[in-house]
Amino acid sequence: MAGKPPASAIGLGRGSGQPTPLPEARRPGVTTTLARRQSRTAWLMVAPLVLYLAALTLYPFGYMLVMSLFRYDLASWEPPSFLGLGNYQAAFADRTAAVSWRFTAVLAAAAVSIELLLGFLLAVLILDARGERWIRSALLVPMAVPPVVAGVAWKMLFNYQYGPVNWVLSLFGVSRVSWLGDPFWAGVGIIVADVWQWTPFVFLVLYAGLQSVPDELIEAARVDGASTGQLLWQVRLPLLRPLLWVVLILRLIDVVKLFDIIYMVTFGGPGSATHSISYYIYKVGLSYGWDVGYASALSLLLLAVVSLLVNLLIRGLRLRELLGF
Repeated sequence: MAGKPPASAIGLGRGSGQPTPLPEARRPGVTTTLARRQSRTAWLMVAPLVLYLAALTLYPFGYMLVMSLFRYDLASWEPPSFLGLGNYQAAFADRTAAVSWRFTAVLAAAAVSIELLLGFLLAVLILDARGERWIRSALLVPMAVPPVVAGVAWKMLFNYQYGPVNWVLSLFGVSRVSWLGDPFWAGVGIIVADVWQWTPFVFLVLYAGLQSVPDELIEAARVDGASTGQLLWQVRLPLLRPLLWVVLILRLIDVVKLFDIIYMVTFGGPGSATHSISYYIYKVGLSYGWDVGYASALSLLLLAVVSLLVNLLIRGLRLRELLGF
């Protein structure tokens, strides 16, 4: 004889007032079992991809971490030998590494500042302007150019004898500049190329942010007699601050590990004047030297610096939110 269904599995019949049993799939015990099966199936389907991604990221990172503790120079044809923190000590005593860190810091400070300023000004000027769609599309072209192609183009533009940049300068009576031969101007050239390519990204993000400002706020400020400048600095800019911090973090991360533009435009020269730390790691580990251990130590130091920088900026953003400015 069949048992009586539990009270929790009984519903009220529509219109009759009599309790009717719930469908079997909706009973609490059956529902829990189905949920567990679905969760287990989902994990089984996702697990291969998770393991694959973990192998692609964790194994190289672990290998790099271990190799940074060894003397492992492929050019010496000797097996790895344990060195402890010797590679890290060498990194702090390496003068070329110090030059590379210094140039990376200058590049990040100059390029990111200019990109933020230009991107913001372009976003403000183009907002609600006539032909906005066409101007916006034209401004995004540099961002769509592959960095290697952009590097080749800027190398030709900076050519001392035949470069268009020096030709334009000559029209204003300025003598030719050795963009690729002078340490100072080579650094300026790298900054110019990076600003040209990535200002459109900053512009695009800030332009989208400006468009998302509620019209009610703008109309209310205008009714209160706010001028165009007051609308910009007291209404729009405060709402854009979180977005500016995000753009700042993204661009800093990108500039600190800049490699392709430097490789194509100046090849790190003249001398080591335009070595970014990423380019120097490439030289140590893959190009002029095959010192895998030392390159691994430099890479981990770069990772630590970028992580510290990003954490400081995120903490700064949270602090600003807490303080309300």
